[in-house]
Amino acid sequence: MRIGVALIIITDLLIRGSDLSAHYTDEGLWPTNLIHNFGWKAGNWSLHELSGTYTCAFAIFSLHFMVALFLLFGYKTKLATLLVWLLTISLHNRNLFVLQSGDDLLRLILFWGLFLPWNAFYSLDSKKGVVPIKQNTLANMGYLCLIASVYFFTVCLKTSSEWRSEGSAIYYALSLEQIRLPMGDLIYQFPLLMKLLTWFVFYLELAIPFLILWPNKNGNLRLIAFALLLILHIGIGLTLYVGLFFIINIVTGIGLIPKPILDKIELKLKLKKNKITTKIKKRNSVKYISNTICILVIGISIIINLSAVKWFSYELRKELWYPVNVFRLDQFWGMFSPSILKKDGWFVYHGVDSIGRQHDLYRDNDFVDYKKPEHVVKMYKSDRWRKLAENMQSDNYTFLRPQYCRYIIKQWNKKYPDKKMVMLHFYFMEKINLPDYKTSEVKKNLFCVCNDN
Repeated sequence: MRIGVALIIITDLLIRGSDLSAHYTDEGLWPTNLIHNFGWKAGNWSLHELSGTYTCAFAIFSLHFMVALFLLFGYKTKLATLLVWLLTISLHNRNLFVLQSGDDLLRLILFWGLFLPWNAFYSLDSKKGVVPIKQNTLANMGYLCLIASVYFFTVCLKTSSEWRSEGSAIYYALSLEQIRLPMGDLIYQFPLLMKLLTWFVFYLELAIPFLILWPNKNGNLRLIAFALLLILHIGIGLTLYVGLFFIINIVTGIGLIPKPILDKIELKLKLKKNKITTKIKKRNSVKYISNTICILVIGISIIINLSAVKWFSYELRKELWYPVNVFRLDQFWGMFSPSILKKDGWFVYHGVDSIGRQHDLYRDNDFVDYKKPEHVVKMYKSDRWRKLAENMQSDNYTFLRPQYCRYIIKQWNKKYPDKKMVMLHFYFMEKINLPDYKTSEVKKNLFCVCNDN
């Protein structure tokens, strides 16, 4: 699990790094002077806001990448885990509007990695024989509760008839052309299959947390839980464009696999574990502090998750939210809940030059085409851009639209100085997905008008 998490961190940094200037510098669409104005909460912090220059962003990304390599190879693993966790918090806080639920899970699994013995094997630390063997029972419980809560609370939050009675949730999910992949196109042709898959997903998610938490000496129930979440997330990854979300969920579930099963896999693959010859005895004070932290975080996490459901009236006290925000222990597992998003559509970039000539900045045509692209999902370079686009479509995030509009026209003029635009009309062509493969009439929404200033 440690190796998988480190590989995810490295992959994520490479994906984000390809848009370093766009998402994490003052030259991009979310400059540092706006960070505290929208979405920022008391206790949030970010090293990435120390400077809005490309050099500073690149330096912090490079440090993040280096300590992720340490985590990958298990060198100074506990220190590497701590640094990766803190740098991940900083990265997430720098731009809140390109995040998805997988980022929350990744951040929390890094926290529990501080207490889990994931440096015990396949690490440079274990080669030196300087890692503790004994498990931390409370940390194990915290890990299991985290994975179980993802599925338990996503079911609790799926309260619409689409999930509970109609069985139309998968149909509406696959109706979203912004995220539907080719395998989703295939399944989308079969209404009965989508209805069966809706109920399969709902009850599978309901079963997973009970399989994880039910006492079982040999761990076979947790193995079944891992197999079910593997099936679930492979299905999501094949049909919907969700970036690293499905991979994060699979990798963070590896810890559910019982040791006897792993031993058999290692034997077949002829993998060798480094023999651990040295035990480190924790002082009672350190053990007491660790256990106290684990108990507090488990309790706080349960309350945070319960406060998201209607039937639980208690909320975390305001005084406690500050440390929660400092360490980014906040979490919300409302994926595709309470119902599926019906609003769908595509963007149109209507440019105008100094003498009034029009230009389509997406298609690079000298006329503006408002028709739907053949594959809407291909409009997005990565899932970070797709998530940003999804947020911009919401009335709660209208402040993102002018920032994005100005960024697009500036980038165009920088890339094509011979076809410079003085104004950009940024449109969203909105349609609402309806039952029986029907949609509303396409509505032409002007999101923003901006110029290159």
